[in-house]
Amino acid sequence: MFGRGSWAIVGLVKESLDAFRTNLEDRMAMAASSQMAASAITRQFGLDALGVNPFSAPRLDEENPLGPEHQEELSRFATLDQEARAKHSLTAEIFDCEGYGFTVEEFQLHTTMPWYGLWAVWNEWKHVTDLPSVKEQRSYVLLERPYRFLQTTDKKTVDQETLGGTAAVRKQVPVLLDFNEGRVYIESTNKKLIYAIIVRLQQLGAEIIPVAWTYRQPNWPEEILNKLYEGTQYRDDFVKRADEAKRFKANEIEKLEDRELESIVANYFSMTQLPSDFWCGISSPAQVRLQETSPAIGVKAATSATTLLDMTSDAKVISGRVTFQERVSITSKEGEERTFRRDLLCIDVNDRINLTDVGAAMLRGFDLPTLRKDVQREIRQTKQVPSIEQFWGNWLHELNNAVRTIEAAFREILDIDGDEQAGVLPMQIAVKEEAPELVNA
Repeated sequence: MFGRGSWAIVGLVKESLDAFRTNLEDRMAMAASSQMAASAITRQFGLDALGVNPFSAPRLDEENPLGPEHQEELSRFATLDQEARAKHSLTAEIFDCEGYGFTVEEFQLHTTMPWYGLWAVWNEWKHVTDLPSVKEQRSYVLLERPYRFLQTTDKKTVDQETLGGTAAVRKQVPVLLDFNEGRVYIESTNKKLIYAIIVRLQQLGAEIIPVAWTYRQPNWPEEILNKLYEGTQYRDDFVKRADEAKRFKANEIEKLEDRELESIVANYFSMTQLPSDFWCGISSPAQVRLQETSPAIGVKAATSATTLLDMTSDAKVISGRVTFQERVSITSKEGEERTFRRDLLCIDVNDRINLTDVGAAMLRGFDLPTLRKDVQREIRQTKQVPSIEQFWGNWLHELNNAVRTIEAAFREILDIDGDEQAGVLPMQIAVKEEAPELVNA
């Protein structure tokens, strides 16, 4: 978090706040939902499991570990359904353990705003050694030949004698809940993990709504990119830099005296001013299609995109990284005026902007480039370091602002009037009840 990453957005029923807060105060419910319990389940039964830790204590379960003699009891308790758990009690060693969070204060990010944060921890029981190499070694020693040259019965013998090391492997991601805006932000693109987090939040009382980026045009991400490209300024400068890149190495190209223009042609292949006065630059990695029926071509350099887009009249931008900027003018103490560009936010625009399988709108490649500098500048000026909840709360606030900026900009680009609904909206189709297969996106 606090840097470039990808976030899944799902909707949140604002009226479910009370139920969510009630569950945060329920020690039995929180013990069963905790990372302490999830870790016990994975180690005890070899099953994948998801648990939560408070936002300010990502490794709380390790800081206050539960004794091995209580692992089985907790894991069995946590795997019971809610009705069955109500009939059971936990021993004092588990109930009073400090290895899990169980109060509203431990998850609340703001004293007056209904903002909450937590770590979702995914635990998998995985082989941590390379089993093929172990089998190969056993085959050499026992049968003096490579594993692939063994007979079926011999392979079974080697397989049975091969003991691979296994361990619980954890992956954790931040989750932010805003009951004021009605949104949840999950820093992941993994469908299985996102689905598991949605299920856990629902178990804790938060009602989730499937959402998606929704605009009337069927292929709107591509249309946005090409409307931006059609309106690009500095076109001659982009073409000149692309021509120089054909003839010279990068370190041989002479930089422009105009530092603002140099920054543009060095990093982008399109730069367009919106009616709202924001500027949108498109950079690589990107994809370009030369003709309607031709396959997309991936480009790593902005100059390569410029060259490809000038090759045919039908060339289109298929995907690209969009940076929102504002143009700022300052006057020095000497009275000299200087103009520079301030990056506000970045996002990848492509046909993977929605994860419809789990009902999530995506912010892929999302970044707030100046946030870290702004915070550090404030620390130097005030001589005060924000609390952890302030860091998290500020990031949630900026995420909300970024989504609003993107929604408004896309409306401008697609020329959508104010009465038409567009942006991150509830999906019209139901989310699948079964968890999807693990997909690394």
